[in-house]
Parts: sequence; structure tokens; C-alpha cells
Amino acid sequence: MNAPEHLGPYRLGESLGRGGMGSVFVGVHEKSGERVAVKLIAEQLSDEKRFRRRFDAEVETLKRLRHEGIVRLIGYGEENGQLFYSMELVEGEPLQKRIRREKRMDWMAVIEIAIQICAALKHAHDLGVIHRDLKPANLLLTANDGVKLVDFGIAKLFGYGEQTAAGSILGTADYMAPEQASNSGITSRTDLYALGSVMYAMLAGRPPFKGKRITDVIVALERDKPAPLEMFNLEIPEALVELVHEMLEKDPKDRPPTALAVMNRLKAMQAGLMREQTLNAQRGDTMQGISSESAMAIDPSSMAGSNTSSRKDGDTAGNVTKQPQAINPGDPGTVQVNPSAGTVQQRQSAPTDATLAANDFDTRQGVSDDESDDTNRSTHFQTVESEPSRSAIFRYEDTASQSKLIRGLSISVLVGLLLLGVVVMSYAFKKTSPESLYNEIVEINSTGSMADARPQIDRFMKLFPDHERYDEVKAMDMSLQLSGVIRRLQLQSKLPGRTLDAHEEALIDAMELGKRDSDAGREKLQQWMNVFVDATTRADDPRSKLAELVQFEIDRLLQQGPLIQNDSRHNELMARIDAAETLGTAEQRALLVGVIELYADEPWAESAVKKARQKLSQIDAGRDSTPNP
Repeated sequence: MNAPEHLGPYRLGESLGRGGMGSVFVGVHEKSGERVAVKLIAEQLSDEKRFRRRFDAEVETLKRLRHEGIVRLIGYGEENGQLFYSMELVEGEPLQKRIRREKRMDWMAVIEIAIQICAALKHAHDLGVIHRDLKPANLLLTANDGVKLVDFGIAKLFGYGEQTAAGSILGTADYMAPEQASNSGITSRTDLYALGSVMYAMLAGRPPFKGKRITDVIVALERDKPAPLEMFNLEIPEALVELVHEMLEKDPKDRPPTALAVMNRLKAMQAGLMREQTLNAQRGDTMQGISSESAMAIDPSSMAGSNTSSRKDGDTAGNVTKQPQAINPGDPGTVQVNPSAGTVQQRQSAPTDATLAANDFDTRQGVSDDESDDTNRSTHFQTVESEPSRSAIFRYEDTASQSKLIRGLSISVLVGLLLLGVVVMSYAFKKTSPESLYNEIVEINSTGSMADARPQIDRFMKLFPDHERYDEVKAMDMSLQLSGVIRRLQLQSKLPGRTLDAHEEALIDAMELGKRDSDAGREKLQQWMNVFVDATTRADDPRSKLAELVQFEIDRLLQQGPLIQNDSRHNELMARIDAAETLGTAEQRALLVGVIELYADEPWAESAVKKARQKLSQIDAGRDSTPNP
């Protein structure tokens, strides 16, 4: 993909990176001189209508993310048919690079970095946004030891579905959650698993699971437990080890519930460990006859860079070596420790020039001055609008000179906005009718993979459990689950040295048989139930969940399933077979033979082929019974 010289209001400069999804460049605003990062989407993706719909929807979501720990979306647009978006340009080092350089990071630095990541995740999760691809390469360490998350929601935007699974997993398998590998549903706890993997990598110098091939990693991800962190460093606090391994639990329900819960545990851990270090230092000074009367103040930047003390002075690797300096309790960016009370108070660091410049750019509203008046929809650019209501209502100074009237008006406006929000949300909920949601599911299913309708299916089942269409939508859900299980087992069966269990091999064989012969497949599945599931099977046994899916497939094959009956191809064939009744015997026979020959191996056409065979048998039987002259 040849990079253009300009995209929207930006003049493109040096390349920052390139991948299958597109390329990232430094962009300079033609009028303001503002430097940003511009991501140009690959042409093959920009040309896809489905991707364009995802792009528009995801941009609307990402626009709401406003947090100091998240790289901001600044603008988005299209230049001669090529999609692009601009982001805050962060001068920093990827966490991945630091892990490679230091191997095993100091655990206090890990805690500080994880706390900042949790704060950013909490903000996103509160807005219903899941990162989906949290990994060291997507975490930037800034010059003032801050952490910035990049590529929020990009995994969803570029598709984690069947069409891009290989490309998506390629760079993320080391840090992905088990439910991502099995396509069993993404939640906010998926990000917490990824964060646990990142913390594990910082402490151990490697991700929880390693393999020469992606498939090896995925198998280990679903079956094995990570090596205990104590194997890599006995000095890691027990509480930190326990938290990381809890975040790496296979079942999302066994992980911490929220990013806030993780952050609170980390902060409590940080305070207690820092207090313990302080007391130990005081005891050491007392033994040496040195009194220590002043309270200690600890700079989190020195914690995040504590391992640099073991490196040579010349080994900067893009990091600024911290020199010892006196710490003023009033200075920003410090953590003050009160040893007697065991409390920690953290002050925010002052913004850098880059942050101020980025924030100043964000205050501009509307469309860029450089935007063309051309009505051609293939070229346009839109900046992310600022939120005047936020600055007008929430950002005020509580000074003695402030008028009580103004304060009262502010409160009144705030209450009014809250009430308006409740009304709007209620209206939006009522506006979602089961019929419209069901029609959306059917439309997506008819134009592409059923997996693309997964969000709508989940929403329908949650909102309308008593609707007459619920059983039909539930069948789609079960079908997706079963397809995911079979794909995963088939993948695992191809791995060298990996042998499937007896019940897994039998399930694959029965499902394959069911595609060719529904009756034989149903009998085979029933035999599977008789052999592998009985009253002694525990609820936590993997076969218990498989039994539910197998029973669904048995019932579907028995009834020929609503999923087949709703297939337009199936309905068309049935109509052609019925219409053949009006044709002559020879023409009718030719049509029936054609249906059988063309669609004998197609599962969706099974009932149509069966009907064609019955009709053909009747014709042949009638011809045989006709007496010869």
C-alpha cells in the first residue's frame, strides 16, 4: 500500500509501523502543526462493506474514551476511498521492549504499572468498552513513567470472527484468554485475564504459555496451568503471586470481578509492602546508630525504573536514568508514606508539554478547516468533538467568591441532565422490540456467517426470554456453541503429539456422519450419550456441557431443525420439487435426479434430497407396474 502524502488535514511523515491491518504514520496538521499518529487502513479492508459498518460503529464507541491512561482518538475520515483515523501521538517505549531488555522486572514496578492499567480499564469497562487485545506491545511507557493503552477495541473492529481468526490470533495468542480461543463470549473479565498475562510476563520474563506454534499455545491455554511465579523469583510477594494466578483462572467466574477490584487489591498491597520496606529501613538505620526522624517519600517513577540501578550508566535504551534528588512532599508525582499510620497518598504528575498540546488539540470542535466542501462521500474528515457540557457543569472552582445562585443552577442543571438520561435510556430500551432484533439476526444470518450475529443473539436471549421466538434464537446460540467446540477439537486433533480423548473423537465422528445421513448421525449421537454420560457425571465434568449440546443436535436432527427450514436455499429446492408435479414424467424425473446429484452431500438440503428420492421412487414404481403392450 503506497502511502499518500496527505490524509485529511494531515501531512504524513515517517512510518511508525506496518501490519496486516494497515500502516501507522506520524501526521502533522497543516494549519496547527499538531503532531499525531495516523493509522491508514489497508485497502483490502477499506473496500469491504461489512468492515466499513464496523468502522463507523466502533469509532462512535471509541470517541467516548477520555482517560489519561488511554491514547485518545482525535479524528477519523476517508481520503479517496481509504479509511483512516488519527490518535494522540505518544513519545514512549512499548512495555514489550522493556520486558525484553530487563527480562524480569522489579515487582514494585509491576504493581505500579498494573495499577495504572487497571484505572484505564475501569474507565473503559464502565462505558461498556472491552479492549480485547491487551498485551505488552499495546502498552506504552511514557517519559514520566505513565502508562498509555493503545488500540482500544481494534481487535473487535478488525474482526475476531472466522474470516480473520488466523490473522487476529497470530500476534495475541500469548496473552489471549481461554474464552477467546474457544469463541465462547467476551466480557470485561477477558481483559483482566490479559492483564494477568501481562503482569506474569513482567515478573517472569515470558508469557504464561509458550509454544513454537500458535496451536500449541492455544492448547496449553485451554488445558494447562501456568508455571508458578515462585519458580522464576522467590522474592515476589505471596499476595502478588496469588492475585496474578487468580486473574489467570480458566473460568471467568473465578477471576476478580472488576478492574476496580484488582486495582484496590494492588493499592493495598503496594501500601503494605512499602510500609514494610520503610520499617525495615528504619530498623536497619537504628542498628547502625543513625536516627531517622523525617517521613519517607517514595517516587513511583523510581519504582517503575528500579531495575535501572543494576544497569550501566550508558545503557539508557530510551529511558531517562533517574538521579537521586530531594523530594518535596508538595511536589506532584510522588507517593507519600506515613509509616506510623500505614497510609499512602499519591499525587498526580504534572502534564507534559505533549499532553498539553494533545489536550489543546482536543478542544477544537466540529470539522477541520481543511475539510473539502466536495460532496463526494469518499473524502471527508471529522474531529472528535469535545464535550462542552462537561466543562460547563463539572469543571468549576469551588471558591468562596462563587455565587450561591450559580452553584444552585449548576446542581439543577446536573439533576436535569440525569433525569434526561434516565428518560433517554428508558426510551431506547422500549424502542428495542423483539421483532426488530430478530429480523436483524435473520438478516445477518442470510448475508454472512451466523457468528456475526452473536451480539444480537445474546441480547435477544437476555431481553426477551419469554418471547415466542426465544426457542428459535436459543437454537442458533446452541448451534454456534456446538460449531465452536467441533472446530476446536478438529484443530487439536491435527496437533503433533496430541491425542483426543475417546469421547471427543466419538463426537467428531458422529457430527461428521450427521452431515451425510441425519438418521445415522442422530443414532450415533444417542449412542454417545449412552456411553459417556450417566447419572454419575458431575456438573463440572466437561462431558456434562457437551451432553447439553449433543442433546440439542439430536433434537434438531429429529425435527429437521428450524435453522434448515429458514434457509432460503432449502425453501427454493422444496418449491422446485413441488412444482415438478405439473411437469411431464420425463421432465419431473430429470429434475428430481438433478436435485439428488447436485445436493446429496449438502446438510442444509438433506430433507429436500430425501423428498426428491421419495418422489423418484414413486415414479419408478409406477413405471414398473405399467403393463407392457
